[in-house]
Amino acid sequence: MMCQFLVPVIKAQKKRSYYVCVCGSEDEDAQRLRRLGIDVFGHNLQRGLNPLSILREILRIKQILIEQKIDVLICHTPIGGGVGRLAAWLAKTPKVIYFAHGITCAPGQSKIKWLFWFTVEKILGKLTDAIIVMNDYDENLCKQRHFLKDSKKIFRVPGMGVDLDKFQAGPNIQERRQVEQELKIPEGKTIFISIAYLIPEKGVFVFLEAARKICADRDDIYFLLAGDGPSLEKLQSHCHAYGLEKHFKILGWRNDIYHLMRAVDVFVLPTYYFEGLPVSILEAMACGKPVLATQHRGCEDVVCDGETGFLVPIKQVDPLAEKMNILADDQSLRKSFGCAGRERIEKEFELSLCTNLIWQALEEAWQN
Repeated sequence: MMCQFLVPVIKAQKKRSYYVCVCGSEDEDAQRLRRLGIDVFGHNLQRGLNPLSILREILRIKQILIEQKIDVLICHTPIGGGVGRLAAWLAKTPKVIYFAHGITCAPGQSKIKWLFWFTVEKILGKLTDAIIVMNDYDENLCKQRHFLKDSKKIFRVPGMGVDLDKFQAGPNIQERRQVEQELKIPEGKTIFISIAYLIPEKGVFVFLEAARKICADRDDIYFLLAGDGPSLEKLQSHCHAYGLEKHFKILGWRNDIYHLMRAVDVFVLPTYYFEGLPVSILEAMACGKPVLATQHRGCEDVVCDGETGFLVPIKQVDPLAEKMNILADDQSLRKSFGCAGRERIEKEFELSLCTNLIWQALEEAWQN
C-alpha cells in the first residue's frame, strides 16, 4: 500500500515541512521506505480477525502514537483503519482521518455480512474526524447513512493516480514477442489478462470459467492470470482438470506487470470485492487497453461502458464470455476503447493531479 500508492502523497507532505512517519508491517517494503528517508515503525498485524493479535497491535500502535506525539493519524485498509482508529482513541490523538480504499460494507455481499460491516463502520465513525473516499457508492453511503456528524468532512478524491511516464500507451512489438515466446503463445492470437489478488471475490474463478466456455468453441484466444493469493492452488487444480493449461496461463506473482500490460490486448477484472478504485484498471487504461470489468463499485467510476470498455454483471460467466468474444473479434473496437481510455486517464487520473487533490483533501480534513 505505502510503497506502491502513497509515497507521492508522503513526499508532498514532507515538502510542506510536515513530519511524516509510517506504521506498517516490518518487511522489505518497510526497508524501501526507510531508504527514502521515511521513518517506519513496524507492527505485526496480519490479515484476519484474531482478537488477541488485534488487541496486542492496538496497544502497540497506541504507544507509538503517544511516543511520537502524533497530531494526525491517517488510516488505510479495512483492518488497519479499524485498529488505527481504536489506537488513536486510546492515545487521544487530536485528529483521525480514515482514507477508505473501499468501505467494507460493499455491494455484492450477503445482507448479514453487509449489515455487520455497516455496524462496524458506524461505530468507528464516532472515532473519526474525516473520511476520504474514491467512488460514488462510498461517498453516497457515508453521507446518506451519516457515518460522520458533519457530511462536509467526507471528501472525494479520484484514486491514487497513474504515472503516465511509466504506463505509456501504444503497441510495443518487442514486449509482445517476449511475452509470446516466454508463455508459448503463437503470434497473431488475442491475449486477455487479469491481474488480481487470488481470492474468489476478485472474480478469478469467473474469469477461468469464462475462458473455459470460450475455449470450448475456439482456440485463437489466450488468457493470463497474474497474482498470488490463497486461491492459487485451487485455480491451478481447476485449470488442470479443465485441460486449459495451454490457453489459460496462471503466472503467479510478477514484478513486470507494466510489460505484461503493454503486451496484451484486453484487461479483465470481473471483481465483486470491496474495491475503492482499482488501480489495475487505471494502469490498463493508461496503457491504452480496453477494459472488461463488472458493474461494481469502483469499476463503474472508471470504465465508461461502451466507450472505454464493457461492464458486465458480477458473478456471471456468460455475459463476460460474450463480451470477450466481441473484443476478440473486433480489433478496431479494441483500439477505439483503448484510445478513449488513455484520454480519460490523462484528463482525470494522472498521478500529480490526483496527488494534489489528495493532499488538498487531507489538509482541509485536519485543519478544520
